[in-house]
Amino acid sequence: MAQDTTLDAAASDPETMGWMQGFPPAADRTIRFTDPDYFAFPRLRWTVCHFRELMPTTVVQRGTDAPSALPVDLDAGIDAVTFTPLGGGDDMSWNAAFDANYTDGILVLHRGRIVYERYTGCLDEQTLHGAMSVTKSLTGLLAEVLVAEGALDETALVGDLIPELTDSAFGDATVRQVLEMTTALDYSEDYSDPDAEVWTYAEAGSPLPKPEGYDGPRSYFEYLQTVERDGEHGDAFAYKTVNSDAAGWLIARTTGMSVADYLSSRIWSRIGAEREAFYTVDSIGTPFAGGGFNATLRDMARLGQLVLNEGQWNGEQVIPAEAIARVRQGGDTDVFAQAGYDLLPGWSYRGMWWVSHNEHGAFAARGVHGQTIWIDPAADMIIVRFASHPVAGNAASDPTSLPAYQAVAEYLMAEDASPELAGREWAIEDIDGAGVIDGSPASLQFLPDGSLAGSTGCNRLIGSYKADGTSLTLAPAGTTMMACPSALMNQEQDLLALLGDISSYTFDADGTLRLSTDDGRSILARRR
Repeated sequence: MAQDTTLDAAASDPETMGWMQGFPPAADRTIRFTDPDYFAFPRLRWTVCHFRELMPTTVVQRGTDAPSALPVDLDAGIDAVTFTPLGGGDDMSWNAAFDANYTDGILVLHRGRIVYERYTGCLDEQTLHGAMSVTKSLTGLLAEVLVAEGALDETALVGDLIPELTDSAFGDATVRQVLEMTTALDYSEDYSDPDAEVWTYAEAGSPLPKPEGYDGPRSYFEYLQTVERDGEHGDAFAYKTVNSDAAGWLIARTTGMSVADYLSSRIWSRIGAEREAFYTVDSIGTPFAGGGFNATLRDMARLGQLVLNEGQWNGEQVIPAEAIARVRQGGDTDVFAQAGYDLLPGWSYRGMWWVSHNEHGAFAARGVHGQTIWIDPAADMIIVRFASHPVAGNAASDPTSLPAYQAVAEYLMAEDASPELAGREWAIEDIDGAGVIDGSPASLQFLPDGSLAGSTGCNRLIGSYKADGTSLTLAPAGTTMMACPSALMNQEQDLLALLGDISSYTFDADGTLRLSTDDGRSILARRR
C-alpha cells in the first residue's frame, strides 16, 4: 500500500493531524479497523495507541500487588550525547534522533533508575502502545522458561507435541528450530507482494467476518496447519512471524493456558506492573503471539529489567536464570548471516531475541516501526522505545538507533567511572559539616545549558552556574515559597548562603562531589 512518507514527526503527530477528535470525529479524520489504511502512515501514529478500541483483545492481568517503584534520577546530559549514524554522515544528537525516528516514547533505565524519559504524540506514561514484533521475544522468553524447567523438550519434533501440525511444515521441525526461526517454510512475509502468504495469514487471524465464499483458514491455529515446507530445517535463519504463533501454540499446549494467561502468571503479575497489558486476538480468542502485545513504556522497562537481572525481581527468582543465559548466548552467526541483514553484521537470533555479540553483550527485542527493548549488560542499561516510523522495517531506523544506544551506554559508563558535574541530580549529604535533615531531599542538578536546579529540602531551587576547569561560580536566583518546618527553613538558609560563596569543585575518590569555598567550607553531594 502506498503511504505518504513526506510528513516529518511534528507534522504527522496524531494531535496535529486531528485523528479521532470530536464526538463524533470528522468523517475525514475517522479511523476504523475496517479501513484498508487504518495502519498506514500517518494514521498508524494514532492507531499504535488504540488497538483496544479497534479490535478484540484479551487482558494480561497485573495482579493485585502495588506497582513496583522505578526511581527517577534524570540525567540532563543524555540529550546532548552524539553519535555517527551507520553509513556515515554528520553526527546526530540523541535529542535529534527522537524525531528522526518518529519516536512516540523512549525510556532509559540505568542501574535500575529512570535516567531519561520522554513522550509525544499518542503516548504518555499511562498509555498502552503496540509492541509489534517485540511480542515475539516475549513468546520466545516464555518458551525458554519452559525449556529451562524441563517442561518443553527443545529437541522434540513439533508434530509430536502438537499432532495437528504433523502434516504441516512444522511437523518435522524441532522446538529449537522454531525458536531460532531456522524452519524451512514456504511462506513469504513480503508486505509489498499482494500474493505473499502473509496476507492469507492476516486474513486467517482477522476477527472480522470472512467474505462470502471464503473457504480458507479462520484462526491462527488453522493457518499454521496449512504452511508447507521449502528446503531443509536448520540451514538458514529466516524471519517469519508464523514461527512465533507456532511457539505460542507450543506454550499453550504445554501449560494448558494461553500465552496471555501464562505471561500474566509467570511474569506480569510478579514484577509490579503499573497497568494490565493486552494482546489482540483472532476470531476464537487466540492471542497473536507474533505481534499483538500492548503495554506501557514503563512496564516494558520493568520487563527489560527482569531480563537484565537474570530473572530476579526484588530478590525473588521469577524465571530461571538459565532461560536468559540461553538467549544471551545467541545462535549461529553463520546461519543468521544468510538472511542478509547488512546493518546487523555478526548478529544472531535465539529464543526470538536479536543478539548483537558486541563488546557489551547487548541483545534486543525488536518490532516494526521502531519498537525496541535494548538490553546492555555491560552498561547496566535498558532502553525501551515505542515509535511509529513510516517505514515498517527496522533498517529504516537502525542507522540512527543502534549507534545511539551504544553512545548512551558509553556515556553512562563514563559517568560511572569518572563523574561529570552536569547531568544527573546530586543528592546533598552534608552542608558545612552539619549533615542534612534525615529524609530531606536536598539536591543540586547542573544542566548542560548553565542552569542550576535542585531542592533545598523543602523548596525548589533555581539559578545558574559557570564552571571553568575546577573553578565554579553559583548564582542561586531563588526558591519557591512553600512554608516549611523551622528546621528545614534553617537548612535552606544555610544552604543558600553557602552556595553563594562556592568557588570550586572536586570529586573524591569514591565519586563524591565536593563544592568548596575559599575559606574551607564545603557541600558534599553524591549521585543516587
